[in-house]
Amino acid sequence: MSGPTTALAEMVAGLEIGDLPDAVTDVLGQCLLDFVGVTALGSDVESSPPLLRGVDTVGGGGSSTVVARRETYSLETAALLNGTFAHSLDFDDTNIDSVIHPGAAVVPAALAVAEHLGSPGTELLAALAAGYETACRIGRGLGETVYQRGFHPTAIAGTFGAAAAVARLFRLDSETIEHAFGLAGSMAGGTMQYLANGAWNKRLHPGLAARGGLLAGVLAQNGFRGAAQALEGEHGALSLFAIEPSDTRVTANLGQDWLLLRTGFKPYPSCRLTHAAVDAALEAREKLGGPPDNAVSIRLSATAYSIVGGTEMHKIHPSNVVEAQFSVVFQCAVALLDGRVDWNSYDRMADADVRALSDRITVSADPDLASAAARLRCDDLTIGVDEPAGERLSRATWPAVEAKFRANAAGVLGNDRTERLVTLVQALASLESVDELMEALRSEGSDDAPPPQ
Repeated sequence: MSGPTTALAEMVAGLEIGDLPDAVTDVLGQCLLDFVGVTALGSDVESSPPLLRGVDTVGGGGSSTVVARRETYSLETAALLNGTFAHSLDFDDTNIDSVIHPGAAVVPAALAVAEHLGSPGTELLAALAAGYETACRIGRGLGETVYQRGFHPTAIAGTFGAAAAVARLFRLDSETIEHAFGLAGSMAGGTMQYLANGAWNKRLHPGLAARGGLLAGVLAQNGFRGAAQALEGEHGALSLFAIEPSDTRVTANLGQDWLLLRTGFKPYPSCRLTHAAVDAALEAREKLGGPPDNAVSIRLSATAYSIVGGTEMHKIHPSNVVEAQFSVVFQCAVALLDGRVDWNSYDRMADADVRALSDRITVSADPDLASAAARLRCDDLTIGVDEPAGERLSRATWPAVEAKFRANAAGVLGNDRTERLVTLVQALASLESVDELMEALRSEGSDDAPPPQ
């Protein structure tokens, strides 16, 4: 039997749009629309101006589109910017089984190359299927122990996923795709050290993965040789980045069981591992008729506790947005007080009521809980959430995805362009070229909302 590197390369090379189940293309359309919305909104946050100044310093011009920008860039830079903007709110899609954010890494690379080639919508969809499935399967093969080594799995699996999407658009054969994966293995990686001070590294990780995967695919397409056995080799990604990797988790039922179908859409702009607790907090507030009067206890999985729990001061009273996104205490305090968690919630970090309630919340690790599950207890209520909202047990519908997209995109792109994008994404399979879609992604300042500065 072939190893996971060869198996994935053969899957990508042989993938045809007509072979994809309708459910796969439907979910990928939702993923693309969600991506555009969070990227548009993420293009104008505090980390975006220094990023744009930096790429202007080191980059050259080009004709590739970046969501919500008038300017065009090189393929690599467009992938970097779109991937970073997509993840800057921590509002982008997630795949809990694979513990990654597939879209923020895969979609930017696919869009850049599809625009470069003038690909039809069906080819973009096929590339997204190849990229999402590759990233999700590698993420599942890495497993949660990747965190124990201090690595961010999106930055690893996302690089391979981006390379797969690019390879599919170039119609590379399986041998050449293995070279692309071999090159991607040298570009993958990103550490969790950003948690030390709420740094912006995490926002950059999918952008770097998109850029690295794009470069790997382009180099392989031009004959550049990559390492063999990029995943399962002695120094391959699986063994280097994870403590308990599994080839089987990568290849099991490949081409039959589509892991990308388990991709979820976030209702809150924060780490996905806080979401089950937030769901429980919102339910508790509704049942109580308001915020609790007494202490609140939260139990999380060991993995979630190590990332969004803890007793350090920045986990109780965060001082910046990234710290707050990774503080289950802050997220639940806001949810219990306001009955909602959204981007405006981060204006509440210094609020006296939030801080007072945060001091009454305790968090502990429960080894019996699944990675994204939570249990919350307050005022004689115990509420358990095994899978956060937006996952496969509460699958988002097109209307729900559209509502989130409009809320994120309209203020940046304007109502007219926003509605046009809904129509174009839903009709993606019928587009003869992605040119019309890419033009709609750019902000031309021609409708009722100014472009971000």
